Amino acid sequence: MGIIDRLTYLRTLLSFAFRENPLLYVSIIVSVLSVFLELAAMTMLLPLSIIAAGQPLPNDMWVVRIINEANFEINGQSLFLVFLALFGLRIVTQFVGEALTLFLSKRMLSQLATRAFSSLVNWVPLKDVEKTSIGSFITLVGDESFRASNLVIFLSQFASLLLLSGLYFGAIWVYSPVVGIGLLAFMGASFLAMFESFRFSHRLGIRQVEQSQSAGSLFLDALNGLRSVRAFSAEGYVTESYRTQMSSYMRTLFSIDLISLLTRLGPALLLLGAVAAVTLWPAASTHLSMEFTFIVTVVILLMRFFPVVGQALSVALRVAADAKAGRDVTKLIQEYGEGAARVDAHQLGQIETIEACGLDFSHNKQRAVLKGFDIVLKRGSSYALKGLSGSGKSTFLDLLMRFYPVEQGRLLINGTPFESLSIGDLRRRVLLVSQETTIFNDTVANNVRFGSHANYAELERACRIACIHDSILGLPNGYEAMLSYRGTNLSGGQRQRIGIARALLRRPDVLLLDESTSALDVDTREQLVRYLREEFADRILLFVTHDAFVISRMDEVFDMAVINRSAPQQAGLPTESRVG
Repeated sequence: MGIIDRLTYLRTLLSFAFRENPLLYVSIIVSVLSVFLELAAMTMLLPLSIIAAGQPLPNDMWVVRIINEANFEINGQSLFLVFLALFGLRIVTQFVGEALTLFLSKRMLSQLATRAFSSLVNWVPLKDVEKTSIGSFITLVGDESFRASNLVIFLSQFASLLLLSGLYFGAIWVYSPVVGIGLLAFMGASFLAMFESFRFSHRLGIRQVEQSQSAGSLFLDALNGLRSVRAFSAEGYVTESYRTQMSSYMRTLFSIDLISLLTRLGPALLLLGAVAAVTLWPAASTHLSMEFTFIVTVVILLMRFFPVVGQALSVALRVAADAKAGRDVTKLIQEYGEGAARVDAHQLGQIETIEACGLDFSHNKQRAVLKGFDIVLKRGSSYALKGLSGSGKSTFLDLLMRFYPVEQGRLLINGTPFESLSIGDLRRRVLLVSQETTIFNDTVANNVRFGSHANYAELERACRIACIHDSILGLPNGYEAMLSYRGTNLSGGQRQRIGIARALLRRPDVLLLDESTSALDVDTREQLVRYLREEFADRILLFVTHDAFVISRMDEVFDMAVINRSAPQQAGLPTESRVG
């Protein structure tokens, strides 16, 4: 990621932040006011040091002129009270500005995370999802959104600190151009010495993102495959791998923070050494004693200047480290956001026909899954689609759901090409139930509704058709029973029937069932097939199945060996269990 790319990303991020959170302008105004209040307070130190040394104040000092115009008596007490008032206002405005920035940063974290998640769920093509590790998306929506939101704070802080550093340098230059020139030379040498720190910090930022993604993927894979992990006694291997990755991740985080700490405190330590050396230098002692109050004031300003510069450098290092982090967040939102939806999409009516004409599709360049695929589905009929493993049955269903784009040929609904249809409208009318139903750690009712606002009567009707109603009533608390992670307190057949009920509740025009009755006993399966045929007597019902009973009950049967030229033809291939 080059400098131009980083600057482009930061501009995009700031544009998003200010567009969504106009209060950021108020935060910046308050921060700038706070900076000027601190400088005004610190400039009171010179007249205070002159009074403390028992010397008269020069009438041409701007501080003296302002106090005279305000009709205040000029003495140590009044100057000290002005100093306290200015510094008190500085603290109050600093608190207000930083609190507001912190609030807006957390709000932006929510905005980035939810919009990235929404883009991922709604618009990112499955091909892009499948070629990326799940840990990458977890890190993207979580850690990287967090770092991106923090960048807003860092950039706001950097702007304020840079302004404050400039004002302090200006004050030092006014008091002594010689000190100002020396300070410039010292800062130039320091920046050259720390230039490598910026590059190293950026490399650490990239490593931090990669390590977070890797650890997140391992964590999720181990959790989802916990049965296999325990079955093969691989608990030690998995936990040790995770420990190793987290240790590396923590070392990277420590290195980033250590560099930031050294950058913040290093210049001040160098300054102290330089001042001590000059003070102990015999040739300078006489000159310093003559202008002691002036020297004390300059040193006080320098002691405030260097920590501010150190903070600015520390924040700049954090920006350099985190600039890589949120790039993909804004990219995900911009490329796949709501703007990806077609506003001119054709709206569907009742689905009468689905036609596939000469479809070609491949998941990779080596082998076509579908080739010259032709099929026609008509309203009022039920269908079975059979074929060997790898013959493309499930792939055809994925194309019907627009999980993947059609590569060659045509796919039509009511004579309209799929590409012209609203994805949302299509998926409301065509529903797919897979062999494995996703169950959430929620109540039975919420698992069946799955975002639907159906009432209890509609819920019960769908569950009766799916032959799961009696089983639900047998659970503690019935429809309000809590289901465990991945539905482990249900049988495979119960999970499948909850998936079917979930689809029935939405009353689709087309119901696609991909081996969705494979875990059912004979009696339940026969009853369910009968109910589904009755329910979809005037719609379209399509089973992908090897079950002879289900095939025998359908109006028409399609064999992939006949309608798909790339389907495997050899005898003796293993029977398909789930994916076509």
